[in-house]
Amino acid sequence: MSDGRPSDGGVGLDFTTLARTRRSIRRYRPDPPSEDVLLQVLEAARWAPSAVNSQPWHFVVVRDASRRRALADKARLFRVFRWRHLATAPVVVAIVGDPRGNRWMTVDCALAGANLMLAAHSLGLGTCWIGGFDQDALRPVLGVPPEREIVGLVTLGYPAENPKPPPRIPLERLISWEVFDPSRAAGRLERVTCSCLYSVRKRILAMVRPRRGPGPVA
Repeated sequence: MSDGRPSDGGVGLDFTTLARTRRSIRRYRPDPPSEDVLLQVLEAARWAPSAVNSQPWHFVVVRDASRRRALADKARLFRVFRWRHLATAPVVVAIVGDPRGNRWMTVDCALAGANLMLAAHSLGLGTCWIGGFDQDALRPVLGVPPEREIVGLVTLGYPAENPKPPPRIPLERLISWEVFDPSRAAGRLERVTCSCLYSVRKRILAMVRPRRGPGPVA
């Protein structure tokens, strides 16, 4: 497709196309993926690289509807932004890391999350990474002890939307050859225009846009 959106998820795509067509999905079909499919996705996450092969991750797979609703209620950013798709996605995977003696734990767990999301896309699933939440509010919901850290939440399920490609900084503004060249690097305005303003604008519009009720009965 001309806009980079495959009609059949990411099934059968080469890796570059797979990476380019992955989207953050916030609307899901109610039918959950099978346990076999979930295990394939988690197996890909297990094979992510980590510092000195420390593998500091643990995956808490949440399928229970009441627990997902509790996550949606507790996982708020600045007590304002709520991630409603935590309740509507059929599966949530919490990536829990062990920071003890591992200063690279957060990066390692993020790499595992990237593997998980790309593997999910390759199987026709959609995902969304959520990193803004109150750790202490989520610990009792997930049973995570104080010595562990919740690095990210990933919603997962079959997509009920097909978002357009988000803006991306041109590749030539992201590469220097041999040494860093500030004249070639993207500036703050470019980054904000392609990232923060785009995401915040979407979230604000979603909050203020009136919800449409059912249409007239024919």
